[in-house]
Amino acid sequence: MPHANFDLDNCLKCSVCNTACPVYAAHPDYPGPKHLGPELERMRMEGLNTSVDAVEYCLGCHRCDLACPHQVGVSEMIARAKATQRKPAQRALRDWWFARPGLLGELLSILPPVTNFFLQLAPVRLLMERLMRITARRSFPAYAHPRRLSGIERAGERALFFPGCFLTYNRPDLLEKILILLAANGVTAEVASSGCCGVPAAANSNLAEARHRAQATMKSLHSAVQAGIPVLTSCASCGHQLKSGFGGLLAGSAAASELAAHTWDLGEFLAERAQQGLLNTNFFTLDHRVAYHAPCHLNSQGIGRPWLELLARIPGVTVTDLNAGCCGMSGTYGFKQEKYNVSMAVGAPLFTRIGELKPQLVATECATCQMQIEHGTNARAVTPMEILLEAYDGRPF
Repeated sequence: MPHANFDLDNCLKCSVCNTACPVYAAHPDYPGPKHLGPELERMRMEGLNTSVDAVEYCLGCHRCDLACPHQVGVSEMIARAKATQRKPAQRALRDWWFARPGLLGELLSILPPVTNFFLQLAPVRLLMERLMRITARRSFPAYAHPRRLSGIERAGERALFFPGCFLTYNRPDLLEKILILLAANGVTAEVASSGCCGVPAAANSNLAEARHRAQATMKSLHSAVQAGIPVLTSCASCGHQLKSGFGGLLAGSAAASELAAHTWDLGEFLAERAQQGLLNTNFFTLDHRVAYHAPCHLNSQGIGRPWLELLARIPGVTVTDLNAGCCGMSGTYGFKQEKYNVSMAVGAPLFTRIGELKPQLVATECATCQMQIEHGTNARAVTPMEILLEAYDGRPF
């Protein structure tokens, strides 16, 4: 993780951040993170007007932060700059909603069959494109009624699972499977009542909303952290947020640091149990040829490829690390009309690699990475959690 209190003087102008930036490689007009971050930050600190539309094209993937030899918080500088940009009315309205997936999920999951029917209608998507600049070329994920789930009681360790917005409003069935998966490994996981972690708000230039969500999340998880209960999440973006002081929004907070120390990615948690000899390895033999894609926000956590290790343990599963860079979706980024072509250009190397391998399945824990992979290839994208659960119960997903 980058230092919370970065120093501009640490930037050596070496341009390593530019070489790591997927947008810089795919979008010829993008000036790169070195210019949009440290170089313009010096001018911003002097109160000069440095408003440039290019900051809107930052994916927030944190690859620049990881590449920086002095851990300058480049992506945080760009995120703050994005929050000062004035947007045209259409984009401002769209991004207001995109910054609030919890509110959007609550509304759209009231009558999921009706919601899903209308969202797939071409005229509706064309209308959204015209009124809100949401590209009509994307399909929306299906919505579902949220489920009130509690952990499956098992003797042994307890955990608190942070579901995030997608599992709550789009895949409550997967949330239930994750609880079963943890129970199969002797862990009773309660589902946190927290709402959104704040990543979408920050990505859509609303740092006030992101800070509000961060503070609400901190409050809801505080008692578990104080009790020493591990906080788990299967969403790489949520995991990055909880482990990084909420993207620097709560930097210096002792409570945020304590939460970071108690937060585990689900794959990381299970891989650690495997190293301790605690992983349930009573597997069925499967027959899957899998290509694995690591989300950018998993890479930013610095925990390696835990799901690659876990899937390789399953008899009959052959798994290949795609290692082909960012998919280009970046949450709501790929849904924006003006960013669609950039999104697809960023993902092109990944699409090519998948086409070369022709796997039966592409596994990735990020929901929007799955959407992008299926949109850009003929492959079927699934979560590694579903493959692992199939290995336990023998039932195809």
